[in-house]
Amino acid sequence: MFWHAVIYVFIFTGYIRLFPELYNKGIPLYYLIAPCAYYYTLFTLSPGAKISKYWAVHLLPFAFGVVDVIPYALASREEQVALLEIVVVDLQMGFKHSYGFIDQKWHYLVKFALAFVYLMAQWRLFYLFDPRESRIGASARYSAVIFSILYSLHLLLQSGLIVTILFNEMQGSFILKNTSQLVWVSLFFLLFSIWIFVSVAFRPFIARRQIRT
Repeated sequence: MFWHAVIYVFIFTGYIRLFPELYNKGIPLYYLIAPCAYYYTLFTLSPGAKISKYWAVHLLPFAFGVVDVIPYALASREEQVALLEIVVVDLQMGFKHSYGFIDQKWHYLVKFALAFVYLMAQWRLFYLFDPRESRIGASARYSAVIFSILYSLHLLLQSGLIVTILFNEMQGSFILKNTSQLVWVSLFFLLFSIWIFVSVAFRPFIARRQIRT
């Protein structure tokens, strides 16, 4: 999510033309957000849960994304810069360009559809969770709930942008270039990313200190 926000800022400001190799590289990673959110919730609520032997199925969209960024990655730097010159002026070209094996709009649709399915499965974990049969503390449970609520808001905000961009292109272009409308959405994504990073980075230290005391 943080990478997505950074790349968009680069595009919005035009600095992406100085770093063309960074463009389009996040597509595979975006497909991993939803399954990672699901497994974070699963292992928070059920630390003893085991990953299915078919876990690699979750990586298929990631592989699909890697394959689709190859044409742009193999293009010359001059071709990449030429594309980005157009993208900076017309942001809709970000999902209209021909550097890929599929129509770029499908990345938005497929990624959001998969995220919605994972989100339903994520909330199902809370529905099936029985605190009387669990040994996890209330703080861990509340942390998972807060995370799921924020992630749901993230998808809700994303859904509005995707629907507007895909089905009303003129208005979508206006929204993509309107700083006052995008700043709050981008700020939410940024703070959400920082919160996740801090939580994951410092939780092991907190856990060890609690054990020692």
